[in-house]
Amino acid sequence: MNKWLFIQALRGIAILAVVVFHLMSIERKYSGGDLLLPDFLLLGQSGVDLFFVISGFVMVTVTRGHFARNREVRRFLWSRLSRIYPTYWFYFFLTAAVFLIRPNWVNLSQGHQAELFSSFFLLPNRQLPLVMVAWSLIHELWFYAVFAVLLKFNEKRLLLSLLVWGMIVVIANAFATFTTTATLSAGVRIALHPYTFEFIIGALVAIFVSSECSRKISSRMSFMGVIVLLLVGLPLVYVFDILNDAGMLRVSIIGTLYGLLVLSLATLEREKKFIVPRFLQSVGDMSYTVYLSHVLILSALGRLWAMANPARNSLVDNMIACLVMVASVVSYGWIGYRLVEQPILRVTHRLRTRWFENC
Repeated sequence: MNKWLFIQALRGIAILAVVVFHLMSIERKYSGGDLLLPDFLLLGQSGVDLFFVISGFVMVTVTRGHFARNREVRRFLWSRLSRIYPTYWFYFFLTAAVFLIRPNWVNLSQGHQAELFSSFFLLPNRQLPLVMVAWSLIHELWFYAVFAVLLKFNEKRLLLSLLVWGMIVVIANAFATFTTTATLSAGVRIALHPYTFEFIIGALVAIFVSSECSRKISSRMSFMGVIVLLLVGLPLVYVFDILNDAGMLRVSIIGTLYGLLVLSLATLEREKKFIVPRFLQSVGDMSYTVYLSHVLILSALGRLWAMANPARNSLVDNMIACLVMVASVVSYGWIGYRLVEQPILRVTHRLRTRWFENC
């Protein structure tokens, strides 16, 4: 199967988790002291880890049967880069406009500073990009670059290549902490960052799903995999504070858990054992727009909440504010996807067809 419905649903879950995680910061900053959202929602930050695993799975799925062809390498790079950059640039310029008018509203954690050149091209840098959530896109682009090189070789070598790549990342992180070592360049830190391991996990899951061995996994085993993730895996991640580990421990545990989730849902969808919720598919469709825009929307609405003088020792205004903010993020996501992202995708798809598929 080249089209997996569960992937869009997982993207929907991942982006909603990230939104709720950032909503917790907004509530703590603007609510006046009383808090509604419980601490276990901190697990929402692992939505980015789920995105990385999904990305690795999708890359293998969409390139199956297209290896060792030079035109396919160019086609792959065009598809990936045109998927990332044009929509991102829209929100880059939007954030830049806010930065120029109200610099104290942007990048508070970095003293309202931003490196615009590296932010525009999503180049590795010691600072976060101007659109702060775009840090994950830098990791995505690195994965695409390496995968494009792998596309030049025979597909039979993919599994070995991924295993060697993963081993390099593990060994490198055994000798250095690439998230904190000041002497390493920003590029090296991205190239050998533990997050790369989550892409590799997703890619390995895709290879396994396409094999005959995966058909030995029963629907019951797949359901158990999902239950173990929800009732055991994620609670343990929260209890032992795994999310605060910036190294291989985090990506090994969380990446493996989400790899298990992707494997389980792929098996269930292939066996037609469950129906993918339409709402989550829709949210998954617009997940990129929501990801790039939600911090701006939450920050703006949070400031309005603070100006409205939130009631202390009352959670009513917290509940209303949180519901309004989530609804606003999703509503704008739908509008932005229809008016910005979809038109861009239609143009880039037409160009891809003209340049790479009709030759």
